[in-house]
Amino acid sequence: MLKAGIGITQAINIAAETPNKKLRKALSIIHRSLENGFALSVAMSGQPKTFPEVEVGVIRAGEATGNLVKVLDDLSSSTARSAEFAGKVRGAMIYPVFIFVVMIIVGAIILTKVIPPIKEIFTSQATELPVSTQILLAITDFLINHWSWLIGGVVILAVLLRLLMMTRLGKEIGSYIGLHFPIFGPLAQQAYLARFNRTLSLLLSAGVPILEAVEIIANSTANTIFRRTLKLLMRSLEQGAAVTSTMQTNKYFPKLMTQLLFVGQQSGDLSGSASTLADYFEQEVDAKLRTFSALIEPFIIVILGGAVAFIVISVLQPIYSLTGSF
Repeated sequence: MLKAGIGITQAINIAAETPNKKLRKALSIIHRSLENGFALSVAMSGQPKTFPEVEVGVIRAGEATGNLVKVLDDLSSSTARSAEFAGKVRGAMIYPVFIFVVMIIVGAIILTKVIPPIKEIFTSQATELPVSTQILLAITDFLINHWSWLIGGVVILAVLLRLLMMTRLGKEIGSYIGLHFPIFGPLAQQAYLARFNRTLSLLLSAGVPILEAVEIIANSTANTIFRRTLKLLMRSLEQGAAVTSTMQTNKYFPKLMTQLLFVGQQSGDLSGSASTLADYFEQEVDAKLRTFSALIEPFIIVILGGAVAFIVISVLQPIYSLTGSF
């Protein structure tokens, strides 16, 4: 709309017609602020839940340089790419979670509806049941007679974990596990690096100074370990060090990244180097997600086969014993 010559106040008013109620409310407040003479970045900073600090910083830089249209265009492209990348990550995680939930539901139905009638046949006989059958019947009894304990235990555990994650220690533990958990840890690290470089490229291309750009990224990072790493980078920059000096001694920044950013800094195109790195890490994460999706299917099949085999063996063993006794 700005490219078409529409004023920013009118453009925000038009955009406020969105069906999203939360966004419509935020844009309406911004529109009133613009009518009262506030700058767009100032108006947006009053809606931190809708517009993160990164977007506000980019727009503030665009206003300062008089290049708001280009900055908004770059921000739109970057946001679309970030949303697409996040969607791929969520999509890859949803499938195994969905299968796991379905497995639990189907297993619970089998154990509480199918096994109890068979249990009566087994218990009516004086023969000793196999260990696997005893385990199966014990699980069935627990689910039928003490299901409230199970649900209560899960709820209490979830609440305790939630309270723990609200503490400083809990955030540290969660951040460490998130970066070091087998398979998912390296994936999370590359996802953070992709986001860091994408945001850094966006901020630098908008004219935001490197120190302020790193500070904005650090404040918008949820992982406490990665945020602390960026704070260390900020202190080095405040002391006049090169952007790659701290990165070279930190294990979370790979050598390829520090070398390419060093080349970009030397050539005066740090934003371009960061953009290239963002593309690289996003492609790496995408490739690993495709591999993970391809490997998770046979793994799930093995788990399902093992569960079905356990139930079948546990049911058939005593039946064979009973028929053999006649």
